[in-house]
Amino acid sequence: MGLGETLKNARIQSGITLEHIEEETKIRRLYLEAIENENFSILPPRVYAVGFVKRYARFLGLDENELVEEFKQAAYGGENQEEEIIQVTTNGFNIPVKNILAGILFLLIALWIGNYLVGFFSRAVEDNNAADQGPGIEIQEPQSNNETGVEENEGLADNKIDTAVVSVKARGDCWLQAVVDGAKVFEAVLPAGQEKILEGKQSVYIKVGNAGQVDITYNGKQIEPLGRIGEVKDIEFIVKDKTG
Repeated sequence: MGLGETLKNARIQSGITLEHIEEETKIRRLYLEAIENENFSILPPRVYAVGFVKRYARFLGLDENELVEEFKQAAYGGENQEEEIIQVTTNGFNIPVKNILAGILFLLIALWIGNYLVGFFSRAVEDNNAADQGPGIEIQEPQSNNETGVEENEGLADNKIDTAVVSVKARGDCWLQAVVDGAKVFEAVLPAGQEKILEGKQSVYIKVGNAGQVDITYNGKQIEPLGRIGEVKDIEFIVKDKTG
């Protein structure tokens, strides 16, 4: 009785299907049938084929060593050669060269992916920092109108009021710096659709990096646009003493 017939008879007597053996041993049914039919030409390389026979025989409770030797004799003429994988001996360990090459390839791929991700996140952080700092302008602490040359709409600074309420609403993303009563209270990108309300008892100073994309209201009255889209403009609203 040949190897294939021995395995097949043992399987049938145990009432086990090829599908069940495929699921339990993870050996493809194609190879199981090839072993039972002794169609060895379609089997994978020797090292895998020998492992399949050993696993199949062990699953059926047969003498795996005896059947492996019988398989080698039938499939390879009994040649006592290593299973087609060159072995590298290091400190008593046999390491397949193919495994080493696969490990090196995996390491190179992992390093490449790691470098790509590091570069991607670095660029993302730089872009985010650039957005937070506004459209490339120099940030200066507000000074008096005479020193900074800040432009004001006529009548805004001369109204005799006791508080300044300024609303800045962005129609498009716009960098905004706001100083209320001499203290910086906001400096970031104001996203489109967002509104910032500022109230000061002495003054409210704002600088915008996209003047044509913001609507500014001062004490309930909308003022004229400070400039065009992409222009950097600033203005200061000064509270005047009612007694003037």
